Amino acid sequence: MKKITRRFFLIGLLFVLLAPAILVFADTGNPLPPGGSSFRFPNPLGEDCTTFECPAGRITSALYQVAIPIVAIMVLVGGFQIMTAGGDPEKFQKGKWTVLYAAIGFVAVLLASGVVSIINSILGG
Repeated sequence: MKKITRRFFLIGLLFVLLAPAILVFADTGNPLPPGGSSFRFPNPLGEDCTTFECPAGRITSALYQVAIPIVAIMVLVGGFQIMTAGGDPEKFQKGKWTVLYAAIGFVAVLLASGVVSIINSILGG
């Protein structure tokens, strides 16, 4: 059993070590388009998105769209924990912490656009 395991390990190690060398020798042919002398990659963010503020703004906007429902759910969970505590101070405290952490997380998300503006002004934009 030990011999078989060692063989599989050595074959796997050999594959891992030789795989990059095999990829280096891959022939892709002519990478230029026919009739052209250059190739230009399209901007995945759109042609109008050329500054730092554009992708950062899109990221913060997506962050808002994700954070708002999560905060609402966490506040409801915290409220449910408080309502069902039944006089147990530990459960009540856990509910309070859940609501507090949801609020702190939402404030951090709201401050993200301010951080983007500060970084943009530092970079000279």
